Amino acid sequence: MRERGRAAGIETERPMTMKLLTRYEVKKKPVSPAWLKRLSALTLKTVKGPSFEKKVEVSVVLTGDAEVKRLNKTYRHKDKTTDVLSFPLLEGKKLSSGLGKNVALGDVVISVPQTRRQSAEQGKPFKGELALLLVHGILHLLGYDHATKAQEKKMFGLQDRILRKFKP
Repeated sequence: MRERGRAAGIETERPMTMKLLTRYEVKKKPVSPAWLKRLSALTLKTVKGPSFEKKVEVSVVLTGDAEVKRLNKTYRHKDKTTDVLSFPLLEGKKLSSGLGKNVALGDVVISVPQTRRQSAEQGKPFKGELALLLVHGILHLLGYDHATKAQEKKMFGLQDRILRKFKP
């Protein structure tokens, strides 16, 4: 599917891509919406293919510890902050490229302060840790989990493969 646009009076076509809804609830944006979209699109294309990626919508919220702690307590009954939470909208449904247009997969909520702490503790760049958490969250939206050793091996292997492809 293509979207038509006009540039200097000339009709052009460009391929449609995924829709990324971004909300920053931190004072300074740690990365651009374009960075988030590039990594999100790569994740979706790698896992489900380019035709799937073009049809979906993902929401990413970069926020603070208090909001993540509140959500974690409300939905997971854990009264503490965490690094990333995922809220899939299509849980239990088969996700294929046969989906309609603009299908909302769900929300990924990331604690920026927790991401900074983890990157410092592990001695790795902040953007590298943020990339890991975003990919991890999107994989949860796609139905991946790590509750068992077999699931963990599959999910983390895919996560690593995606991150090797991404150049922050």
